[in-house]
Amino acid sequence: MASRRAHRGWTEAHVRRAFWRAGFGATPHEARHWARRGKGATIRWLLNGGPSPAPRMRAPRLDGRRLDPENEWGHDVLWWLDRMVRSRHPLQEKLTLFWHDHFATTDQDTPLMLAQNRTLRRHALDRFPDLLESVTRDPAMLLFLSLADSDKESPNENYARELMELFTLGRGYSERDIRQAARALTGFRADWRDDGSVRTSYDREWHDAGAKRVLGKVGRFDWKDVLELCVGHPAHAPFMVGKLWDFFVGSPLPSSARAHLVRVYRRSGLRVRPVVGAILAHPGLYGNLDAPNMVKSPVVFVAGALRTAGQGIDRDAWTWMLQAMGQYPFRPPSVAGWEWGASWLSSNSMRVRFDFANYMLDTARAGVKDGSTPTSLSPRTAVARARRAVGDPWTSARTDAELMRVARRVLADESDESADMCQRALRHLLISGPDAQVH
Repeated sequence: MASRRAHRGWTEAHVRRAFWRAGFGATPHEARHWARRGKGATIRWLLNGGPSPAPRMRAPRLDGRRLDPENEWGHDVLWWLDRMVRSRHPLQEKLTLFWHDHFATTDQDTPLMLAQNRTLRRHALDRFPDLLESVTRDPAMLLFLSLADSDKESPNENYARELMELFTLGRGYSERDIRQAARALTGFRADWRDDGSVRTSYDREWHDAGAKRVLGKVGRFDWKDVLELCVGHPAHAPFMVGKLWDFFVGSPLPSSARAHLVRVYRRSGLRVRPVVGAILAHPGLYGNLDAPNMVKSPVVFVAGALRTAGQGIDRDAWTWMLQAMGQYPFRPPSVAGWEWGASWLSSNSMRVRFDFANYMLDTARAGVKDGSTPTSLSPRTAVARARRAVGDPWTSARTDAELMRVARRVLADESDESADMCQRALRHLLISGPDAQVH
């Protein structure tokens, strides 16, 4: 559906692209509002959050009770999903999801994972070195990669390896660097209490204080020194801006754009916010507005459908659906995180996405009560009514034609039930059809 022209070529289509890539979609009101405000104002709001024309939704309650994310199965997922849907700072939540995948941690107790989630959110747009330091001493990470209780007698190499391979460099290091870094990272301890909780600490008596050679430097390095060596390495900035570009844009990063983003990152003191701002302003983000090709991950698909339709969290079905779709928050498959892109569109995942639309149509917001649809609607007004009910999503010209064909065919029956049936069919197609899978 063609978008309205607005502020110097900045259209509702541009707003929707920015909001999907930097968050979880724009409501129709948001699309109109930010198209009028312009590109600069839109990006500033995404970077900083604040007042928004998005509809206010109630805090989630299941069976009349508030969520209990630390004690009830699945409530941790619903708690985070609610933040994605209702946040006035969607980019912060989107980057929390990015960092959750970047620093993938799994198989740890729920309180520890929730604490890590809060850490990722707090540092999501700030200096990467500060985030890296907080993640390194995070209890969930210390336990997951066996950094806790790695001592000078038997240094564990797990964290040192992932620190260089997945977290900071990607290349430019050797096996010797990993072994030497593992020595420098010794000293963290985990003390388990009788109630099953754990307290982590750092004990210099457990640390290997000897000289090490890491990434071409020699010294009596400790864990903070190793982090500084990694983020100061020439390979770090290109690696980090490349990962951010892939997450927000997806298409190959031009060498000129990479060089610019690296300069922005280094000159800012390795801050994430200015790099993301530069990516959101880059024309590459807005290519193919009429043919988006980035597949929505399950979390983005579910949170976006709920947010753009103004539907809050009112059921626990979203938890097992995300699990069946292949992306269950707080439980990434490995330290490498999830495999993004077209791999999300497996036959099983698509079946569950179809079921998700059925559940959406069972809600008060997007659903259709028997006899609630005027029987006098024309095919065109029927399509418009269905679009409004599910957040007026982007659709291709081909889908627009198909929606009209469905409306004509169903309404031609002229039975008492045809108007309601038409609405259910159109809304389901808008939620679960091919166009709904990409952004």
